[in-house]
Amino acid sequence: MVFILAVKLLFHSRAQGLKMPDSAMMIVAGFCVGTMLDWFLPHDVYLDPDLFFLYLLPPIALEAGYFMPNRLFFRNIGTILTYAIAGTLWNIITIGLTLYLFSDFYKIKIAFIDLMLFSTLISAVDPVAVLSVFTEINVNELLYICVFGESLLNDAVTIVLYHALSSMAIIGSEHLVLNDFLRASGGFFLVAIGGILIGVIGAAATGLTTRFTKELSHSQPLVCLLFPYLAYLIAELGHYSGILSIVVCGLFMKPYVRRNMGEDATITVKYFLKTIASHSEAMIFIFLGLSTFSRNHTWDPWFIAVTVASCFIYRFIGTYLFSAICNKFRVEKIGLVEQFIMAYGGLRGAICYGLVMTLDKDSIPAKDMFVSTTVVMIVVTVFAQGSTIRPLVHFLQVKKKDNHVPTVTEIMVTNARDDVMEGIEAIAGIHGQYFWRRRLSQFDREFIRPLMTEKMSSRGDELVEKYNRVKSTSSQARLIQSLNLINNDSSDPLSNHP
Repeated sequence: MVFILAVKLLFHSRAQGLKMPDSAMMIVAGFCVGTMLDWFLPHDVYLDPDLFFLYLLPPIALEAGYFMPNRLFFRNIGTILTYAIAGTLWNIITIGLTLYLFSDFYKIKIAFIDLMLFSTLISAVDPVAVLSVFTEINVNELLYICVFGESLLNDAVTIVLYHALSSMAIIGSEHLVLNDFLRASGGFFLVAIGGILIGVIGAAATGLTTRFTKELSHSQPLVCLLFPYLAYLIAELGHYSGILSIVVCGLFMKPYVRRNMGEDATITVKYFLKTIASHSEAMIFIFLGLSTFSRNHTWDPWFIAVTVASCFIYRFIGTYLFSAICNKFRVEKIGLVEQFIMAYGGLRGAICYGLVMTLDKDSIPAKDMFVSTTVVMIVVTVFAQGSTIRPLVHFLQVKKKDNHVPTVTEIMVTNARDDVMEGIEAIAGIHGQYFWRRRLSQFDREFIRPLMTEKMSSRGDELVEKYNRVKSTSSQARLIQSLNLINNDSSDPLSNHP
């Protein structure tokens, strides 16, 4: 942790003009450390599977779920699920079949099920560098939520499929029968549904606990960290999806714990989650840099070339294909520029490397070649795509987010519009998104929120809360604008002369 902090401080203080992603910086740091360790240590330093699944992965997943913009996420849930599920399956199948098509050119013979397992883990995207650029540049909300939501659920789908295919790889391709495939398909849905249910129960337990610990505000942040982690461990012990459980727990507990906690506890949870998640991801990239000096690498130019080309080509094809399908049902269309940025932002990173390192070499003889190819794939995407995404966004003039802070009147008009749209759907006999949104909101307000929070809030209370939030945001914006004007005046050399 101290080493990671030192590297970040050194990099950001010395490289103000160099726009390199933090992930690339950590790979370089790991490479430098690996160079020195290679001289003194007779054995390799590698990422232990237990360290990855038990300690590094949960904070990353919890942070992603907790900071997911709920309203935007559920408004675009259909599009996000299309990219995350259909798009991920598209990448896995097409990459796996392409690798199998060129299998005669590889140095060693690889079983088809092993190639499908590799195509599954190599399909895990990690657009942290892209999202940081999006936040800094302030891109439009649709592009941001599509990339954020897809990457979050993509990791969950990938890990669930990874575990299913790993068990099939242990059996061996020559011993697989139809029942094994049917069992794996059924197990996929069972594992996913079980993980989601455990996550919902964990979110309920977290909300209830923070409600009854109002007088112990110093303990509330600990509850928000330990209960989701407990849900993750319970899911893993029950052979369900731990990553889905902790993501769902973070997603659903957020509205309730924020109402139960004070400002100090809320800020503590926010920054601690961001800190531990960023350091966990940085540690994985450090190990990736260290692994470049492994003595067990197997470099196969054909396998590497086919993998890199397949990931890049099928990512673009899949993005354009499923965007065209989604646009047929969307009112707000996803533009070609946004589609290109989404496809270009399919970086590989921490999840991808962590999964390949957990492969069992006894059941996957080609593990060393898979690890070597994964390292190349991550380095290429992080350095080439991650470093060029910023100028590309500027060059393509991606639509920016409107920084206008909505007034109370605008919020009231928006709510009234939703009510009118629901009425139109009712007259037309259609149960559309506005109908279900209103029903779920009403169910939450009448049944869930009184149970999970200390004080039941009416729609009038919500309006007052929104007014106070808008007022606070407007005051902060005016203060920042005034400070910027003062700084500009003080930096103007003419201002020092009468």
